[in-house]
Amino acid sequence: MTVTLGSGAGLDRVTRVAFVAACVAIVIAGVRSASSIISPFLLAAFVAGVSLPMLDWLRRLGARTALAVVAVVLLNAAVLSFFGWIVLESFTELRLALPSYVERWQVLEAAMRIRLVALGVDPGPNYYDTLAQPGRLLELATAAARNVTSVLSLSLLILLYLVFMLAESVAFPDKWRTVFGQHSQGISGATTVLKQLQRYLVLKTAISLATGTAIGIGASLLGVDFALFWGFLAFVLNYIPSIGSFIAAVPAVLIALLQFGPGRALGLAAVYLGVNVVLGNFADPILVGRQLRLSPIVVLMSLVFWGWTLGITGLFLAVPLTIALRIVMQGSDSLSRYAALMGPIDNGPALDRVRQWSGQYTAVGSRDTSAER
Repeated sequence: MTVTLGSGAGLDRVTRVAFVAACVAIVIAGVRSASSIISPFLLAAFVAGVSLPMLDWLRRLGARTALAVVAVVLLNAAVLSFFGWIVLESFTELRLALPSYVERWQVLEAAMRIRLVALGVDPGPNYYDTLAQPGRLLELATAAARNVTSVLSLSLLILLYLVFMLAESVAFPDKWRTVFGQHSQGISGATTVLKQLQRYLVLKTAISLATGTAIGIGASLLGVDFALFWGFLAFVLNYIPSIGSFIAAVPAVLIALLQFGPGRALGLAAVYLGVNVVLGNFADPILVGRQLRLSPIVVLMSLVFWGWTLGITGLFLAVPLTIALRIVMQGSDSLSRYAALMGPIDNGPALDRVRQWSGQYTAVGSRDTSAER
């Protein structure tokens, strides 16, 4: 039995919704199973979005496309190499300093146990023994070093993808116009989406860089070990909204606690809080703008969904992917009302479409009510 999907298929609304939901579920399952292949490609697209302004700047200066692409790729390779050096150097120093940190942690454990016993709480003699075992911590540091090696190999794959993406970004618009015509609506819509998404990526990278620099300087002034690494970690995790800054602060404050005690640890926590309040709550909304902002619940749902679908890569790219989806939906007459639910409603064509749909919906509801009467 063959069913033709179309206007004459006779499918009711519930059946169509169920069919679309089944298709979406199949696509999501496919993306999740292929996340190890898709994730490097998406990360390369992220780096390409940040690098395109520099590529365009070099081409406007008169550089040939091939030379401009090579220059941008080499610059990205230098940045990734610098990040890799920071991580490897920090892990090497951590392994050397690990015994002293374990000793200080055990002293803190003993003091904490004495206070608990004084309060009438006795957790038992073996309760704290597993928290700071040198052998277990050394295994964790070694496993982290192995993960760093895998990340470096992933960086090489990202750079390879980046070469082809940057080269294709120059020729693709001309190819599209040749195939679909000079006044194709597809190329103008895609250009709008890419420009707005690129603007978000560049601004978010600048804010993350300012965050990492401020954290690194603050940790250095307080004398905390691995200050350069804490700045790098704050820069990277700032791409993960809401929870990224908290995750970046925990190990740094813990090291400050072991190194200096609670006073300096609270000082470093205040640095993290001040930087994220200023840059996250004031600079970010002003620079990014309302059109590229998402409501908190949408951010949370995007973190859960993309993190579940793509793993750690999905956490970093959750907001850019969701913003791209919202921009595409804003340009559609039938989907703009759903895009309005994902964030602030803008004064412009998107808002006009939402009001027009709302008016039509109200009019249809009024006619239906009159007919029932």
